[in-house]
Amino acid sequence: SRGAIPSEYLDRLDLQNLIFHDDIRLERIVANNGQPIIITSQPFINGVAATAAALDDLMLGKGYEKLTDGAYYDERTGLLVFDLVPRNAILAADGQIYPIDPVIQRIMPDFGQFLREHPDTINLIPG
Repeated sequence: SRGAIPSEYLDRLDLQNLIFHDDIRLERIVANNGQPIIITSQPFINGVAATAAALDDLMLGKGYEKLTDGAYYDERTGLLVFDLVPRNAILAADGQIYPIDPVIQRIMPDFGQFLREHPDTINLIPG
């Protein structure tokens, strides 16, 4: 009831591929009692949990500003990325970080400014 609608979810997957050069693929959509089930795949990644500092470096390097732990905003693109914490990111042996299911939302600049002023509200945003 609080999650993304299917089109939002698919948009988030596409954004994750664009931002993080991931390889998430839409395999199929099936119906279950009239409700869509979206089936995706992505390569298996061997590694360890990334550190919070490494995630900060990754996102700052991509031009995002840190709003609070695990939450980043790019005003140019209007993208908010949150729930990007060590348990949701794998550091591979080659040094690349692979985020696993971060929440990515398109937001308006006024909401971005609100989040700058009230970063404690980010975890209250329905994902």
